[in-house]
Amino acid sequence: MKYLIVDGYSQGTGIRDKYEGKQIELKTLPISSELFVKFTLWLEKYQKEFYDGYSNTTEVEKLDIEGENIAILLKRELINVKVEYYSDATMKSKLIV
Repeated sequence: MKYLIVDGYSQGTGIRDKYEGKQIELKTLPISSELFVKFTLWLEKYQKEFYDGYSNTTEVEKLDIEGENIAILLKRELINVKVEYYSDATMKSKLIV
């Protein structure tokens, strides 16, 4: 069973294997094009906040909620995978069930 972490880590792909630590390219995952687009747009916004030093806490909260929702969608689309959401801004993680 794979264990994936969704995160907005700067210069990352937005998703990584928890145990191997490797970044995973979104295009290699069997996900819908709709989720791919949501994921890509969210990652761009999250990385912008990273470069702004996470100074806009309201925007960071919105992005973390959006990231959790993307993690939920990812879990629904992938079979036999555990998914966790990690907030790079707050350094907190949440298991998606």
